Amino acid sequence: MGLIYSRLKLLLEAKNTGVDYSNTAMIGRQKISLTKREYKKLETVYDLNIEKDNFNFKERDYADLLIKKYLDIKELKIIDYSDYEGATIKLDLNFPIPNHLHNKFDVLIDGGTIEHIFNFPIAIKNYMNMIKMNGSIFIFTNANNHFGHGFYQFSPELFFRIFNENNGFELKSVILVQHPFPGAELSEKQICYKVADPQKIGRRSTIVSKSPLGIMVHAIKRENTSIFKEMPIQSDYSKVWGNYENGKKNNNKKTIRFLINLLPRKIKNNILGMRQIHKFSINNDKEFFKRWN
Repeated sequence: MGLIYSRLKLLLEAKNTGVDYSNTAMIGRQKISLTKREYKKLETVYDLNIEKDNFNFKERDYADLLIKKYLDIKELKIIDYSDYEGATIKLDLNFPIPNHLHNKFDVLIDGGTIEHIFNFPIAIKNYMNMIKMNGSIFIFTNANNHFGHGFYQFSPELFFRIFNENNGFELKSVILVQHPFPGAELSEKQICYKVADPQKIGRRSTIVSKSPLGIMVHAIKRENTSIFKEMPIQSDYSKVWGNYENGKKNNNKKTIRFLINLLPRKIKNNILGMRQIHKFSINNDKEFFKRWN
């Protein structure tokens, strides 16, 4: 697990917009993974003195000292299943957290743990319960082409349906990070795309990608309410079911499907397949994916 350039940039951007990191929980102890060119860029943009402060990037030092200094963290707690990396709180996030950890932290940062926790609904609910009112959750995890890295890979839709007003949260940003190597820490080239809410666009945010994709999430707690009193439902199904119940039909799509179905199966499947490859591209779907720098 590590804080690569795009992740640290999101944390610094949030600080500049008013996020208070005073009391921060880090899920899993993070290491720094920056090149000299990257930390020079951060120094220029955010007025830092990384080189002068002598943080040792070559040996992938733990990020504790750097984020405490540059995010103005007064108290940092490391939460992990084991204390083999120096965790200050040992916790199995597969199970509900004790009450004394509710509304405890200003910020929670998960730099690559959630995909390794089997009981995802309980784990994400734990994160949401740990945060104080107006506190922030940052999640850095995997999207496409990380098969076998953990138990799960995640879609933007999931986080849009979790971090919403039904659960007392405002979702500030969902950002996809495209990088050349499966190990994000090895990938200096990181291209970021801010993702629109599928519910607002009215269709799925599907991607077929050649390169690995990470996902970064920033959500803010706006209300203390019962979490998952209604279970999240994928937005395009909600739309289809709603249209069905209201007697609405999409005649244009039915006409197109009818014409395509007249073609021989092999030709039909090739047409539909090529259309999917073109449509499900992060570079082609400008409605969903916009560059984030």
